[in-house]
Amino acid sequence: MKLWQKVSLLCVCVLLAVVIVCSSLLLFYARDNILSNNIEQAKSRQSSLVISFTEMAQYYLRDGENPFVKSYALKYYFQRFADETSVLIRDGEILQSSIIFDPAEILPLAPDDDAQYVLTETYDRNILIVGSPVLLLGEVYSVYTVKDITVAYNDIARLTWRFAAVCAASIIVGTILIIILVRKASQPLISLKRITRRIAVGEYDQRADIRTNDEVGALASDFNDMAEAVQSRVAQLEDTAQRQKLFIGGLTHELKTPMASMIIHTETLLTADLNSDEARNSLIHLNEQSRWMERLSQKLLRLITLELEIKVQPENIQELIDDVSSSTAELMRERETPLIAECEITAMKIDYDLMKSLLINLIDNASKASKPGQEVTLRAYENTIEVSDHGSGIPPEDTARVTDAFYTVDRSRSKEIGGSGLGLALVKRIDDAHGAELVIESEPTASTTVKVVFPESNT
Repeated sequence: MKLWQKVSLLCVCVLLAVVIVCSSLLLFYARDNILSNNIEQAKSRQSSLVISFTEMAQYYLRDGENPFVKSYALKYYFQRFADETSVLIRDGEILQSSIIFDPAEILPLAPDDDAQYVLTETYDRNILIVGSPVLLLGEVYSVYTVKDITVAYNDIARLTWRFAAVCAASIIVGTILIIILVRKASQPLISLKRITRRIAVGEYDQRADIRTNDEVGALASDFNDMAEAVQSRVAQLEDTAQRQKLFIGGLTHELKTPMASMIIHTETLLTADLNSDEARNSLIHLNEQSRWMERLSQKLLRLITLELEIKVQPENIQELIDDVSSSTAELMRERETPLIAECEITAMKIDYDLMKSLLINLIDNASKASKPGQEVTLRAYENTIEVSDHGSGIPPEDTARVTDAFYTVDRSRSKEIGGSGLGLALVKRIDDAHGAELVIESEPTASTTVKVVFPESNT
Protein backbone atom coordinates (compact mmCIF):
# COMPACT_ATOMS: atom_id res chain seq x y z
CA MET A 1 0.00 0.00 0.00
CA LYS A 2 1.34 3.42 -0.94
CA LEU A 3 2.02 6.12 1.62
CA TRP A 4 -0.77 8.41 0.46
CA GLN A 5 -3.19 5.50 0.67
CA LYS A 6 -2.06 4.70 4.22
CA VAL A 7 -2.40 8.34 5.28
CA SER A 8 -5.82 8.58 3.60
CA LEU A 9 -7.02 5.40 5.32
CA LEU A 10 -5.78 6.65 8.69
CA CYS A 11 -7.48 10.02 8.20
CA VAL A 12 -10.73 8.34 7.12
CA CYS A 13 -10.64 6.12 10.22
CA VAL A 14 -10.10 9.19 12.42
CA LEU A 15 -12.91 11.03 10.59
CA LEU A 16 -15.20 8.03 11.03
CA ALA A 17 -14.46 7.80 14.74
CA VAL A 18 -14.90 11.55 15.29
CA VAL A 19 -18.16 11.71 13.32
CA ILE A 20 -19.62 8.66 15.07
CA VAL A 21 -18.62 9.83 18.56
CA CYS A 22 -19.80 13.39 18.00
CA SER A 23 -23.05 12.28 16.35
CA SER A 24 -23.71 9.78 19.13
CA LEU A 25 -23.13 12.43 21.79
CA LEU A 26 -25.39 14.88 19.99
CA LEU A 27 -28.03 12.21 19.51
CA PHE A 28 -27.92 11.18 23.17
CA TYR A 29 -28.13 14.84 24.17
CA ALA A 30 -31.12 15.42 21.87
CA ARG A 31 -32.80 12.22 23.14
CA ASP A 32 -32.26 13.18 26.76
CA ASN A 33 -33.48 16.70 26.04
CA ILE A 34 -36.67 15.44 24.40
CA LEU A 35 -37.39 12.97 27.20
CA SER A 36 -36.46 15.51 29.89
CA ASN A 37 -38.91 18.02 28.42
CA ASN A 38 -41.68 15.42 28.45
CA ILE A 39 -40.82 14.35 31.99
CA GLU A 40 -40.69 17.94 33.25
CA GLN A 41 -44.00 18.71 31.58
CA ALA A 42 -45.58 15.60 33.11
CA LYS A 43 -44.12 16.36 36.57
CA SER A 44 -45.27 19.95 36.32
CA ARG A 45 -48.74 18.77 35.36
CA GLN A 46 -48.68 16.25 38.18
CA SER A 47 -47.58 18.84 40.75
CA SER A 48 -50.23 21.33 39.63
CA LEU A 49 -52.89 18.63 39.80
CA VAL A 50 -51.87 17.47 43.27
CA ILE A 51 -51.72 21.00 44.69
CA SER A 52 -55.05 22.10 43.22
CA PHE A 53 -56.83 18.86 44.16
CA THR A 54 -55.41 18.85 47.70
CA GLU A 55 -56.27 22.47 48.43
CA MET A 56 -59.85 22.10 47.23
CA ALA A 57 -60.38 18.84 49.09
CA GLN A 58 -58.95 20.25 52.33
CA TYR A 59 -61.06 23.40 52.00
CA TYR A 60 -64.42 21.75 51.46
CA LEU A 61 -64.14 18.46 53.30
CA ARG A 62 -64.00 17.90 57.06
CA ASP A 63 -63.12 14.94 59.25
CA GLY A 64 -66.08 12.67 59.88
CA GLU A 65 -67.64 13.41 56.52
CA ASN A 66 -69.99 10.71 55.25
CA PRO A 67 -67.82 8.17 53.37
CA PHE A 68 -70.13 8.14 50.38
CA VAL A 69 -70.28 11.90 50.21
CA LYS A 70 -66.56 12.09 50.82
CA SER A 71 -65.79 9.65 47.98
CA TYR A 72 -68.13 11.41 45.61
CA ALA A 73 -66.72 14.83 46.51
CA LEU A 74 -63.15 13.69 46.05
CA LYS A 75 -63.96 12.34 42.58
CA TYR A 76 -65.67 15.59 41.75
CA TYR A 77 -62.78 17.76 42.98
CA PHE A 78 -60.28 15.55 41.14
CA GLN A 79 -62.25 15.73 37.89
CA ARG A 80 -62.22 19.53 38.13
CA PHE A 81 -58.44 19.58 37.64
CA ALA A 82 -57.77 16.19 35.99
CA ASP A 83 -57.68 15.24 32.32
CA GLU A 84 -57.62 11.93 30.44
CA THR A 85 -54.06 11.26 31.62
CA SER A 86 -54.86 11.58 35.35
CA VAL A 87 -55.55 8.67 37.72
CA LEU A 88 -56.70 8.70 41.38
CA ILE A 89 -56.29 5.56 43.49
CA ARG A 90 -57.12 4.83 47.15
CA ASP A 91 -56.03 1.59 48.84
CA GLY A 92 -55.67 -0.15 45.46
CA GLU A 93 -59.14 1.07 44.33
CA ILE A 94 -59.15 3.20 41.17
CA LEU A 95 -61.42 6.17 41.88
CA GLN A 96 -60.78 8.02 38.64
CA SER A 97 -59.04 6.80 35.44
CA SER A 98 -59.39 6.94 31.67
CA ILE A 99 -56.60 4.52 30.87
CA ILE A 100 -56.81 0.77 30.34
CA PHE A 101 -54.21 -0.34 32.88
CA ASP A 102 -53.43 0.20 36.54
CA PRO A 103 -50.39 2.51 36.86
CA ALA A 104 -49.91 1.43 40.50
CA GLU A 105 -48.85 -1.99 39.25
CA ILE A 106 -46.00 -0.37 37.29
CA LEU A 107 -45.14 2.42 39.74
CA PRO A 108 -46.20 1.46 43.29
CA LEU A 109 -45.98 4.31 45.81
CA ALA A 110 -45.29 4.29 49.55
CA PRO A 111 -46.99 6.93 51.83
CA ASP A 112 -43.72 8.70 52.55
CA ASP A 113 -42.45 8.74 48.92
CA ASP A 114 -41.80 11.87 46.96
CA ALA A 115 -43.03 12.23 43.40
CA GLN A 116 -41.75 9.34 41.26
CA TYR A 117 -41.72 8.66 37.53
CA VAL A 118 -41.03 5.72 35.25
CA LEU A 119 -40.70 5.18 31.49
CA THR A 120 -42.19 1.97 30.24
CA GLU A 121 -43.64 0.31 27.18
CA THR A 122 -47.18 -0.99 27.43
CA TYR A 123 -49.50 -2.17 24.68
CA ASP A 124 -46.85 -1.26 22.07
CA ARG A 125 -46.84 2.29 23.31
CA ASN A 126 -44.18 4.28 25.12
CA ILE A 127 -45.64 5.48 28.40
CA LEU A 128 -44.44 8.00 31.00
CA ILE A 129 -45.96 7.54 34.45
CA VAL A 130 -45.54 10.19 37.15
CA GLY A 131 -46.99 9.41 40.58
CA SER A 132 -47.04 10.92 44.04
CA PRO A 133 -48.81 9.98 47.34
CA VAL A 134 -51.36 12.48 48.84
CA LEU A 135 -52.55 12.44 52.50
CA LEU A 136 -56.14 13.69 52.83
CA LEU A 137 -58.28 13.46 55.99
CA GLY A 138 -56.16 10.64 57.36
CA GLU A 139 -56.18 8.58 54.20
CA VAL A 140 -53.43 8.08 51.59
CA TYR A 141 -54.30 8.59 47.97
CA SER A 142 -52.11 7.97 44.89
CA VAL A 143 -52.25 10.51 42.09
CA TYR A 144 -50.79 9.52 38.73
CA THR A 145 -50.23 11.29 35.45
CA VAL A 146 -49.92 8.79 32.59
CA LYS A 147 -48.63 10.30 29.35
CA ASP A 148 -48.28 8.57 26.03
CA ILE A 149 -44.87 9.70 24.67
CA THR A 150 -44.73 7.40 21.65
CA VAL A 151 -44.58 10.48 19.43
CA ALA A 152 -41.48 11.62 21.29
CA TYR A 153 -39.81 8.23 20.73
CA ASN A 154 -40.80 8.38 17.06
CA ASP A 155 -39.20 11.82 16.87
CA ILE A 156 -36.05 10.36 18.43
CA ALA A 157 -36.04 7.52 15.86
CA ARG A 158 -36.43 9.98 12.97
CA LEU A 159 -33.72 12.13 14.45
CA THR A 160 -31.47 9.05 14.68
CA TRP A 161 -31.96 8.26 10.99
CA ARG A 162 -31.28 11.87 10.08
CA PHE A 163 -28.10 11.81 12.12
CA ALA A 164 -27.10 8.55 10.40
CA ALA A 165 -27.74 10.07 6.96
CA VAL A 166 -25.78 13.21 7.82
CA CYS A 167 -22.93 11.10 9.23
CA ALA A 168 -22.83 8.91 6.13
CA ALA A 169 -22.82 11.95 3.82
CA SER A 170 -20.15 13.64 5.94
CA ILE A 171 -17.97 10.54 5.90
CA ILE A 172 -18.34 10.12 2.12
CA VAL A 173 -17.59 13.78 1.38
CA GLY A 174 -14.79 13.81 3.95
CA THR A 175 -13.26 10.66 2.49
CA ILE A 176 -13.25 12.15 -1.01
CA LEU A 177 -11.71 15.40 0.24
CA ILE A 178 -9.12 13.53 2.30
CA ILE A 179 -8.06 11.43 -0.69
CA ILE A 180 -7.80 14.51 -2.93
CA LEU A 181 -5.92 16.62 -0.37
CA VAL A 182 -3.59 13.83 0.75
CA ARG A 183 -2.84 12.91 -2.86
CA LYS A 184 -2.10 16.56 -3.62
CA ALA A 185 0.01 16.92 -0.47
CA SER A 186 1.97 13.78 -1.41
CA GLN A 187 2.85 15.07 -4.90
CA PRO A 188 6.18 16.52 -3.69
CA LEU A 189 7.10 13.10 -2.30
CA ILE A 190 6.08 11.44 -5.59
CA SER A 191 8.20 14.00 -7.46
CA LEU A 192 11.08 13.30 -5.08
CA LYS A 193 10.66 9.58 -5.78
CA ARG A 194 10.88 10.16 -9.55
CA ILE A 195 14.02 12.26 -9.12
CA THR A 196 15.53 9.55 -6.91
CA ARG A 197 14.93 6.92 -9.60
CA ARG A 198 16.54 9.12 -12.26
CA ILE A 199 19.58 9.69 -10.07
CA ALA A 200 19.72 5.93 -9.40
CA VAL A 201 20.15 5.28 -13.15
CA GLY A 202 22.99 7.78 -13.42
CA GLU A 203 21.35 11.19 -14.02
CA TYR A 204 23.27 12.84 -11.20
CA ASP A 205 22.42 16.39 -12.27
CA GLN A 206 18.75 15.97 -11.38
CA ARG A 207 17.41 18.08 -8.48
CA ALA A 208 14.10 18.23 -6.63
CA ASP A 209 12.25 21.47 -7.45
CA ILE A 210 10.20 21.57 -4.24
CA ARG A 211 9.86 24.88 -2.41
CA THR A 212 7.55 24.46 0.57
CA ASN A 213 8.00 25.69 4.12
CA ASP A 214 7.41 22.32 5.74
CA GLU A 215 9.13 19.03 6.45
CA VAL A 216 8.83 17.95 2.80
CA GLY A 217 10.54 21.15 1.67
CA ALA A 218 13.30 20.57 4.23
CA LEU A 219 13.60 16.97 3.04
CA ALA A 220 13.87 18.13 -0.58
CA SER A 221 16.57 20.63 0.39
CA ASP A 222 18.53 17.94 2.23
CA PHE A 223 17.99 15.59 -0.73
CA ASN A 224 19.40 18.19 -3.13
CA ASP A 225 22.40 18.66 -0.86
CA MET A 226 22.89 14.90 -0.82
CA ALA A 227 22.52 14.69 -4.62
CA GLU A 228 25.03 17.52 -4.99
CA ALA A 229 27.47 15.64 -2.76
CA VAL A 230 26.87 12.40 -4.68
CA GLN A 231 27.36 14.15 -8.03
CA SER A 232 30.53 15.79 -6.76
CA ARG A 233 31.84 12.49 -5.44
CA VAL A 234 30.96 10.66 -8.66
CA ALA A 235 32.66 13.41 -10.66
CA GLN A 236 35.72 13.06 -8.45
CA LEU A 237 35.74 9.29 -8.94
CA GLU A 238 35.28 9.65 -12.69
CA ASP A 239 38.02 12.27 -12.81
CA THR A 240 40.30 10.04 -10.76
CA ALA A 241 39.56 7.08 -13.02
CA GLN A 242 40.13 9.20 -16.10
CA ARG A 243 43.39 10.57 -14.72
CA GLN A 244 44.54 7.07 -13.81
CA LYS A 245 43.64 5.89 -17.29
CA LEU A 246 45.40 8.90 -18.76
CA PHE A 247 48.46 8.23 -16.61
CA ILE A 248 48.69 4.58 -17.63
CA GLY A 249 48.12 5.39 -21.30
CA GLY A 250 50.35 8.44 -21.11
CA LEU A 251 53.17 6.57 -19.47
CA THR A 252 52.93 3.86 -22.11
CA HIS A 253 52.88 6.55 -24.77
CA GLU A 254 55.89 8.33 -23.28
CA LEU A 255 57.93 5.14 -23.00
CA LYS A 256 57.79 4.47 -26.73
CA THR A 257 60.51 6.94 -27.73
CA PRO A 258 63.11 6.09 -25.07
CA MET A 259 62.29 2.39 -25.34
CA ALA A 260 62.84 2.45 -29.09
CA SER A 261 66.20 4.14 -28.57
CA MET A 262 67.14 1.70 -25.82
CA ILE A 263 66.20 -1.30 -27.95
CA ILE A 264 68.35 -0.05 -30.79
CA HIS A 265 71.34 0.43 -28.48
CA THR A 266 70.88 -2.93 -26.76
CA GLU A 267 70.64 -4.68 -30.14
CA THR A 268 73.75 -2.85 -31.23
CA LEU A 269 75.57 -3.99 -28.10
CA LEU A 270 74.38 -7.55 -28.62
CA THR A 271 75.07 -7.85 -32.34
CA ALA A 272 77.76 -5.35 -33.29
CA ASP A 273 81.44 -5.60 -32.56
CA LEU A 274 81.99 -2.27 -30.79
CA ASN A 275 85.17 -0.91 -29.34
CA SER A 276 85.24 0.08 -25.68
CA ASP A 277 84.44 3.77 -26.30
CA GLU A 278 81.43 2.95 -28.52
CA ALA A 279 80.13 0.41 -26.04
CA ARG A 280 80.58 2.85 -23.20
CA ASN A 281 78.67 5.56 -25.11
CA SER A 282 75.83 3.13 -25.75
CA LEU A 283 75.71 2.17 -22.08
CA ILE A 284 75.79 5.83 -21.06
CA HIS A 285 72.89 6.48 -23.42
CA LEU A 286 70.97 3.53 -22.00
CA ASN A 287 71.59 4.77 -18.47
CA GLU A 288 70.45 8.30 -19.33
CA GLN A 289 67.30 7.05 -21.02
CA SER A 290 66.51 4.75 -18.10
CA ARG A 291 66.96 7.54 -15.58
CA TRP A 292 64.88 9.89 -17.69
CA MET A 293 62.12 7.27 -17.90
CA GLU A 294 62.18 6.89 -14.12
CA ARG A 295 62.02 10.64 -13.50
CA LEU A 296 59.37 11.13 -16.16
CA SER A 297 57.10 8.38 -14.81
CA GLN A 298 57.28 9.87 -11.31
CA LYS A 299 56.56 13.38 -12.59
CA LEU A 300 53.69 12.19 -14.76
CA LEU A 301 52.28 10.40 -11.74
CA ARG A 302 52.36 13.59 -9.70
CA LEU A 303 51.14 15.74 -12.55
CA ILE A 304 48.30 13.58 -13.86
CA THR A 305 47.17 11.40 -10.97
CA LEU A 306 48.00 13.43 -7.90
CA GLU A 307 47.65 16.86 -9.56
CA LEU A 308 50.57 18.33 -7.63
CA GLU A 309 52.35 21.52 -8.64
CA ILE A 310 55.62 21.11 -10.50
CA LYS A 311 58.89 22.70 -9.46
CA VAL A 312 60.41 24.90 -12.16
CA GLN A 313 63.93 26.22 -12.24
CA PRO A 314 66.12 27.99 -14.81
CA GLU A 315 67.27 25.52 -17.47
CA ASN A 316 69.53 25.89 -20.53
CA ILE A 317 67.16 25.79 -23.49
CA GLN A 318 69.92 25.00 -26.00
CA GLU A 319 70.76 21.86 -24.01
CA LEU A 320 67.06 20.96 -23.94
CA ILE A 321 66.82 21.40 -27.74
CA ASP A 322 69.90 19.28 -28.28
CA ASP A 323 68.63 16.58 -25.89
CA VAL A 324 65.27 16.43 -27.65
CA SER A 325 66.97 16.28 -31.06
CA SER A 326 69.17 13.44 -29.86
CA SER A 327 66.25 11.52 -28.32
CA THR A 328 64.16 11.75 -31.51
CA ALA A 329 66.99 11.21 -33.97
CA GLU A 330 66.36 7.49 -34.49
CA LEU A 331 62.60 8.05 -34.83
CA MET A 332 62.99 10.85 -37.36
CA ARG A 333 65.51 8.82 -39.32
CA GLU A 334 63.10 5.87 -39.59
CA ARG A 335 60.26 8.12 -40.82
CA GLU A 336 62.59 10.11 -43.11
CA THR A 337 61.38 13.38 -41.65
CA PRO A 338 64.42 15.52 -40.80
CA LEU A 339 64.29 17.73 -37.72
CA ILE A 340 65.52 21.34 -37.99
CA ALA A 341 66.30 22.83 -34.56
CA GLU A 342 66.80 26.53 -33.85
CA CYS A 343 67.37 28.20 -30.49
CA GLU A 344 67.45 31.97 -29.97
CA ILE A 345 67.14 32.05 -26.14
CA THR A 346 69.45 30.93 -23.39
CA ALA A 347 67.41 29.95 -20.33
CA MET A 348 63.82 29.64 -19.05
CA LYS A 349 62.18 28.47 -15.84
CA ILE A 350 60.84 25.01 -16.67
CA ASP A 351 60.71 21.42 -15.50
CA TYR A 352 63.35 19.92 -17.74
CA ASP A 353 61.99 16.34 -17.93
CA LEU A 354 58.38 17.37 -18.50
CA MET A 355 59.30 19.97 -21.10
CA LYS A 356 61.45 17.39 -22.87
CA SER A 357 58.46 15.04 -22.91
CA LEU A 358 56.24 17.85 -24.26
CA LEU A 359 58.60 18.63 -27.15
CA ILE A 360 59.14 14.95 -28.00
CA ASN A 361 55.38 14.52 -28.20
CA LEU A 362 55.00 17.53 -30.49
CA ILE A 363 57.83 16.32 -32.73
CA ASP A 364 56.36 12.82 -32.77
CA ASN A 365 52.95 14.17 -33.83
CA ALA A 366 54.53 16.44 -36.46
CA SER A 367 56.52 13.55 -37.85
CA LYS A 368 53.40 11.37 -38.07
CA ALA A 369 51.55 14.10 -39.96
CA SER A 370 54.43 14.57 -42.43
CA LYS A 371 55.35 12.63 -45.49
CA PRO A 372 58.90 11.31 -46.06
CA GLY A 373 61.18 14.18 -46.95
CA GLN A 374 59.07 16.86 -45.29
CA GLU A 375 60.92 18.79 -42.59
CA VAL A 376 59.85 19.28 -38.97
CA THR A 377 61.07 22.48 -37.30
CA LEU A 378 61.77 22.92 -33.58
CA ARG A 379 62.33 26.57 -32.71
CA ALA A 380 62.84 28.48 -29.43
CA TYR A 381 62.57 32.27 -29.47
CA GLU A 382 61.56 35.09 -27.13
CA ASN A 383 59.08 33.42 -24.69
CA THR A 384 57.93 30.74 -27.16
CA ILE A 385 58.89 27.23 -28.15
CA GLU A 386 57.18 25.92 -31.25
CA VAL A 387 57.10 22.82 -33.44
CA SER A 388 56.06 23.15 -37.10
CA ASP A 389 55.43 20.66 -39.87
CA HIS A 390 54.32 20.69 -43.52
CA GLY A 391 52.01 17.73 -43.21
CA SER A 392 48.28 17.05 -43.45
CA GLY A 393 47.10 19.80 -41.08
CA ILE A 394 44.12 19.76 -38.69
CA PRO A 395 40.52 20.45 -39.79
CA PRO A 396 39.09 23.60 -38.09
CA GLU A 397 36.31 21.63 -36.38
CA ASP A 398 38.89 19.37 -34.68
CA THR A 399 41.32 22.05 -33.49
CA ALA A 400 39.52 22.66 -30.21
CA ARG A 401 39.39 18.95 -29.37
CA VAL A 402 42.81 17.65 -30.29
CA THR A 403 44.00 18.13 -26.70
CA ASP A 404 41.21 15.88 -25.33
CA ALA A 405 42.46 12.55 -24.03
CA PHE A 406 42.19 9.69 -26.57
CA TYR A 407 40.83 11.98 -29.28
CA THR A 408 42.30 11.50 -32.75
CA VAL A 409 41.62 13.50 -35.90
CA ASP A 410 41.96 10.58 -38.35
CA ARG A 411 41.31 7.30 -36.59
CA SER A 412 42.24 5.12 -39.54
CA ARG A 413 45.59 6.86 -39.96
CA SER A 414 46.21 6.83 -36.22
CA LYS A 415 45.70 3.09 -36.20
CA GLU A 416 48.20 2.65 -39.02
CA ILE A 417 50.94 4.70 -37.35
CA GLY A 418 50.18 3.70 -33.78
CA GLY A 419 48.51 6.89 -32.51
CA SER A 420 46.53 6.74 -29.27
CA GLY A 421 45.26 10.30 -28.98
CA LEU A 422 47.24 10.93 -25.79
CA GLY A 423 50.17 13.01 -27.06
CA LEU A 424 48.51 16.41 -27.16
CA ALA A 425 46.51 15.63 -23.99
CA LEU A 426 49.81 15.20 -22.15
CA VAL A 427 51.19 18.29 -23.86
CA LYS A 428 48.20 20.29 -22.60
CA ARG A 429 48.70 19.01 -19.05
CA ILE A 430 52.38 19.90 -19.03
CA ASP A 431 51.68 23.25 -20.68
CA ASP A 432 49.05 24.14 -18.03
CA ALA A 433 51.39 23.04 -15.24
CA HIS A 434 53.92 25.58 -16.51
CA GLY A 435 51.29 28.33 -16.68
CA ALA A 436 51.87 28.60 -20.43
CA GLU A 437 49.44 28.96 -23.32
CA LEU A 438 49.11 26.29 -25.98
CA VAL A 439 48.42 27.84 -29.40
CA ILE A 440 47.59 25.60 -32.38
CA GLU A 441 47.79 27.17 -35.85
CA SER A 442 46.89 24.87 -38.71
CA GLU A 443 46.07 25.00 -42.40
CA PRO A 444 44.25 21.83 -43.53
CA THR A 445 46.36 19.72 -45.91
CA ALA A 446 49.22 22.27 -45.60
CA SER A 447 50.88 22.72 -42.23
CA THR A 448 50.51 22.83 -38.47
CA THR A 449 52.37 24.89 -35.87
CA VAL A 450 51.99 24.23 -32.14
CA LYS A 451 53.32 27.00 -29.90
CA VAL A 452 54.02 26.88 -26.17
CA VAL A 453 53.87 30.53 -25.11
CA PHE A 454 55.30 31.18 -21.65
CA PRO A 455 54.46 34.22 -19.49
CA GLU A 456 56.71 37.21 -20.06
CA SER A 457 58.05 36.86 -16.50
CA ASN A 458 59.44 33.41 -17.33
CA THR A 459 62.04 34.69 -19.82
